Amino acid sequence: MKTGPSEFVVDGYNLIHKLFPSPATMSLELLRQETEKKLLKFQRQNNCPVTIVYDGKGSSREHAIVMPLHIVFTPAATSADQWIIEYVKSLNTRVKKVTIISSDDEIRRYTAAFGAKSIKSELFASHLKKNETAISITEGRNRTGLCSVIEKTFNGELLSDREVDQWARLFARGRS
Repeated sequence: MKTGPSEFVVDGYNLIHKLFPSPATMSLELLRQETEKKLLKFQRQNNCPVTIVYDGKGSSREHAIVMPLHIVFTPAATSADQWIIEYVKSLNTRVKKVTIISSDDEIRRYTAAFGAKSIKSELFASHLKKNETAISITEGRNRTGLCSVIEKTFNGELLSDREVDQWARLFARGRS
């Protein structure tokens, strides 16, 4: 059975801070535009859907734009983190075809628990910067090693004591 391309869901402001660590001279709108250009190029080169999610707080653009790149501005009461977690939960069996781009440990833990893969934003940003013209992912093989990085991120190794404690605290909150 042949499967379609993986979808990439990007924690927008998290990636922006990794792509542009000293953005003092650029407006937030310009930073978003530059990031979206890089993601659009990545999307075209890899023929895969990409969704970038921004916190909508304070934005006049609280909606989703679906053109080749799917851009989501969350409602003011919802963070991008919450949106991403709820989106992954909603995918059911398709979740294994989703890769989350975020360095937020909570997002990465939650989405991994539902079967999604993840890449830290700094690693993805490094690939976008380094390989702007060379990134190519096709059916599990690539020229940049990005797929192998995805596979190694959550590769079934035993959890550390710290991770077990974090999971225990996370699930303890849900019991009342």
